[in-house]
Amino acid sequence: MFIVFHRLYFEDNKETFIYLCHNMITQEDLSEKSFSQDLIIQALVSSPAPTSIYSGEDMVIHFANEGMLALWGKDASVIGKPLMEAIPELEGQPFLELLREVWRSGKTYSVHEAPAKLIKNGVETLDYFDYEYKALTDQNNKTWCILNTALEVTSRREFLQQIREKEERENALNEEMAATLEELTSTNEELNNSMKQLADSREYIRTIIEQAPVGIAMLKGPEHVIEIANPSILSIWGRTESEVIGYAHESARPELRGQPVNEWLKKVYESGKPKINTEFTVKLKHNDGLREAIVNSIYQPIFTDRGDISGVLIIIEEITEQVLARRKNENDQQMLALAIDAGELATFYYQPATNLFSGNNLLKNWFGLSSEEHLDLSIALAAILPEDRDRVTAAISNSLDKNSDGHYYIEYRIQNKTDKKIRLLQANGRVFYDQEGNPQSLNGTLRDITKQKKEEERKDDFMGMVSHELKTPLTSLKAYIQILQRLEAGAENSKQQNILEKCLKQTDYMNSMINGFLNVSRLDSGQLHIEKTPFDFQILFSEIEDEVLSTNHTRTFIFSPSGSIIVQADREKISQVLHNLIGNAIKYSPVGTMINVEYVIIGENSLKITVQDQGIGISEEDQQRIFDRYYRVKDMNSRSIAGFGIGLYLCKEIIELHSGSIEVKSSKNVGTEFSVVIPIKDIN
Repeated sequence: MFIVFHRLYFEDNKETFIYLCHNMITQEDLSEKSFSQDLIIQALVSSPAPTSIYSGEDMVIHFANEGMLALWGKDASVIGKPLMEAIPELEGQPFLELLREVWRSGKTYSVHEAPAKLIKNGVETLDYFDYEYKALTDQNNKTWCILNTALEVTSRREFLQQIREKEERENALNEEMAATLEELTSTNEELNNSMKQLADSREYIRTIIEQAPVGIAMLKGPEHVIEIANPSILSIWGRTESEVIGYAHESARPELRGQPVNEWLKKVYESGKPKINTEFTVKLKHNDGLREAIVNSIYQPIFTDRGDISGVLIIIEEITEQVLARRKNENDQQMLALAIDAGELATFYYQPATNLFSGNNLLKNWFGLSSEEHLDLSIALAAILPEDRDRVTAAISNSLDKNSDGHYYIEYRIQNKTDKKIRLLQANGRVFYDQEGNPQSLNGTLRDITKQKKEEERKDDFMGMVSHELKTPLTSLKAYIQILQRLEAGAENSKQQNILEKCLKQTDYMNSMINGFLNVSRLDSGQLHIEKTPFDFQILFSEIEDEVLSTNHTRTFIFSPSGSIIVQADREKISQVLHNLIGNAIKYSPVGTMINVEYVIIGENSLKITVQDQGIGISEEDQQRIFDRYYRVKDMNSRSIAGFGIGLYLCKEIIELHSGSIEVKSSKNVGTEFSVVIPIKDIN
């Protein structure tokens, strides 16, 4: 190692020697690089950046340029001295220990804005520096000097501090402004939300008013200017929106002059008290004239927040149709009550869920109670004769069954404990159901048919007697006619033959009528017997077809057989039923119309026979009683048609004796269909 000394002169012409240590500098290197080293030393001396070089544990100052001396507040006399001797004010500050740590470890130490107390011009000052202690080591990594560079940053630090403080103030101001802006934004959003909610609320209220099923209008001020009028009230008024909105109520609706509405509005506005009307009759505009309407109306004062009256709210519900319907219903109820009284009908009401049973005064009288006494089902059943009581109970249960058609019809006898009189009653009722299809009530009427039955019995007795008395001469008459036919068989007088043929048909018709009367008498006495034998129904069907087609040429008949069917039944009685049904179809259908007769097998053991016509039809009321004895339909068109009302009654009884059923379906002026269902085989 060589030590090279350099003499340097500063501006004060003082002479200073400094030396630098170089690692392993050979003689050759010295001569080759001396110019370069001089330049380096000169560069370090001339550098504006404060620079110094130390060595040893005491940190002897070997070099310090003008920048470093100015920074220390010292002159060149400190060069060659230990650091703490040269700058004693560094005592108690960390610089010496830091330098020694760098000297020992060989690791560079740098710091920014580190404080240092120095004496300048006799005054201790606190300045801040960015400085670095860089260890220069030899090939054995042993430190031989420390290069110290420093930069005073007090002004920069103060400037940056001012900038930071300014930024902090600006940030605080910005934060404050941001908070204020956020608060204003939040307030604005709340205001907007409130405005939107208010608008939505107004729109919602307007929508409710627009869609309300009743008429609503809002009138403003003492002139009652119409601000709002929903479609319902415009429809009631007979006006359009353009005709009334923005106009005074009195001028917009001149049809109300002479009516009390405008006077009511003035009183409501002046007094603050509402006006309510029920079933008020008012004349309203309708097309180019007026109509009479019935309304419920409310005239309600509208108050401001201060309690002042600002207008009137009108609510109107037109109830014209409902009131007229109610009045009609009341009138119908009165007419029904008159009809019930005139027809001497008792009415009843039975509620199965509560077992409630009630009736009118006539019913109570029949069952031996006064009008004030309570009637229940047990009292009613107790008055029924024991032999009829079970039938009545079963009929009520059957009508209330979900699988029934809901109709209730039965005849039974009662005897109350008051007058002990036996009455024969005919009950006719209907079941009413709730929304789930459960029976809710059984409503109906009772009719005292005691006298009617006695008259029917007298009529039956008379018919039976007359029938027996007429049977013998009629048989003789038929025999004489047949003899005359045989005598005239070879003659060419076709007119006489035709007359005899008609006489024979009328005789057969009368004979059939007499047999009907006799059958009714036999049925009542229990002597109408059914003789069931197996026979081919197709053959009977063909025979009836031939008879009908040969004697009736004014209607079109369609007979539709379904093949051979062996039936276990009374052939003569079934034939009588078919003749009766076909005869009725002929009697009650116009000339030239079509009559369909067919039979089909249904299920495993049932034969269905259908007779369908295009006649005058049967009303729904008559269909309920068409199978009653001596009952004839009440239609004016059928009054000219001869008959006693026993044909369908006999058909029903004959079919029921075969364990079958007979039904009718009919529509007025469309036609009628009778259906008979009987078992194919005898189930017994």
